Amino acid sequence: MSAAGPLAGQRVVITRAAHQAAESGEAFRRAGAEVVFLPLIEVVEVADPKPLTLAASRIDTFDHLVLTSANTVRAFLPWVSPSAKMPPITVVGPATAAAVSEHGFTVAETAVRTDAEGLVELLGPRLGPGRRVLVPQADDARPTLVEGLRETGAEVVAVDAYSKRLPVASVERAAELFDGVPLGWVSFTSPRIVRHFVELLGTDWEARRGELRAVSIGRVTTRALESYGVERIATADQPTPEDMVRAAVEGTGN
Repeated sequence: MSAAGPLAGQRVVITRAAHQAAESGEAFRRAGAEVVFLPLIEVVEVADPKPLTLAASRIDTFDHLVLTSANTVRAFLPWVSPSAKMPPITVVGPATAAAVSEHGFTVAETAVRTDAEGLVELLGPRLGPGRRVLVPQADDARPTLVEGLRETGAEVVAVDAYSKRLPVASVERAAELFDGVPLGWVSFTSPRIVRHFVELLGTDWEARRGELRAVSIGRVTTRALESYGVERIATADQPTPEDMVRAAVEGTGN
């Protein structure tokens, strides 16, 4: 039973990958919500890891390492020797910084604006011809970061660190949660998760999207929701579970 709180009586569906969902679930429970889990993304190894492992073995040839998510950290840093001479590490937010620390490395800078544009804004002024930047990333990453850094004249090496797919069990699980029940509050933490959710609903999406009350982790994900015609979106100011809860609480009256 959910405790009393600003989200008491509200069901919130958490769609993060299973290994990342617990913290989000606990934050919503503390606000009184009934939390259920529907993982809509699963992180898997890339088909060809050779470029990734080669980049890790040559980490000392780079002037900067840019890490854009905790998933990227977990996919890339285990390939780096603990004794390697590391370049300064720039990350996109607190969760990524924490993941770097868990692997025994030190973060040089954390972008205040937690998206690709924020990383370009932070790092760009220090780059230029002759500088080498390594960017491990998801195989479906937006080109914004790499293109923005390359505009400085720096050599930017982008390597696929991991792939993402829809978990097989999600189709049956979604049917259990939404058949005959309004969609209600659903959390979204990436454009890929948004796409997977729409794909799960299939031909019912157009008829049912008005039932959705989306809570988004940030502007990029919100733009993805808007592209599918979602109107009721509560967007977190920062990409943390607490800020997503805050956004949902503020959006309950809308």
